[in-house]
Amino acid sequence: MIGPNTHIYTACHSLDSNERLLDVEFGKPVTIGKNVWIGGNCTILPGVTIRDNAVIGAGSVVTKDIPNDSIAIGNPARIKQK
Repeated sequence: MIGPNTHIYTACHSLDSNERLLDVEFGKPVTIGKNVWIGGNCTILPGVTIRDNAVIGAGSVVTKDIPNDSIAIGNPARIKQK
């Protein structure tokens, strides 16, 4: 279940300024497990895994992996319950 206005990003660019001038881009996968609930207005950044049965609170920005059976909220999203 994914709420409205949720953005899932997979595109990345280099942190090196010279490489950015060359338009070097690459992707990192986002993995979302089974029975995950993502509230509205969330942002999921490249390379993140949200494991099974996790809940992401509305408006959260997920910058790191979220373990199974967790509730994560905030910006950046932090585990509030496991």
